[in-house]
Amino acid sequence: MWLLTSLGRPDRIRRVVDSYDWSGQPVSLVLYEGDSRLADYLSQSWPPSWKLETVPMRGNGPTYNEILRRHPNECCYGFLADDAILDVPDMLSELEISASDWNIAYANDKHWGEKLPTMPCLGGELVRAVGYLAPAHLSHWAIDTAWGELGKRIGNLRYAEHLTYTHDNPVWGTAPDDATYRAARAASFEWQSLLRSWMVNDMPIAIESVKQAQHREAA
Repeated sequence: MWLLTSLGRPDRIRRVVDSYDWSGQPVSLVLYEGDSRLADYLSQSWPPSWKLETVPMRGNGPTYNEILRRHPNECCYGFLADDAILDVPDMLSELEISASDWNIAYANDKHWGEKLPTMPCLGGELVRAVGYLAPAHLSHWAIDTAWGELGKRIGNLRYAEHLTYTHDNPVWGTAPDDATYRAARAASFEWQSLLRSWMVNDMPIAIESVKQAQHREAA
């Protein structure tokens, strides 16, 4: 399944919807139940393969982990964004195949490229072995960085340069700033120290859990 969180942007997200043929592609559109514009999302029509869910928390990290709790047995888990326009037909299916059970598959955002698995698709067995979709305390920034660091050490990164998407974001000067971006920046305060703490204290545990799970599968 693919997870798409959105906050305060029921109009802007239509560009994402209209950019891609979603036929048969399961997407969970996850909305904050306290969003002042929630009714504007709920009043819209969405692709038949999309499911709308509401959560009581804000921030991608806690939201992703709540969705994993609700849907623990998916074949894979992919991240989408309401400011990312998919460029290549059927690219999500290609990423799912590449992710398989244990890999981290990711497309080319045309900025970071191979260096960072932005919007990755994570193999379901990998996620279940690690036990979460986002490290604790990482609310927004650096979730993809954490998976990238884990993937480097496990050796399961799968980069698809030919699969591109366009990230309309003020970081790249391609979108105006808004309240959602400002809230994400505020929630990501001290992300670097939080990421380092996870890498030192928790990433070794995650790596060992993956190795043990793969060993059990092979036995």
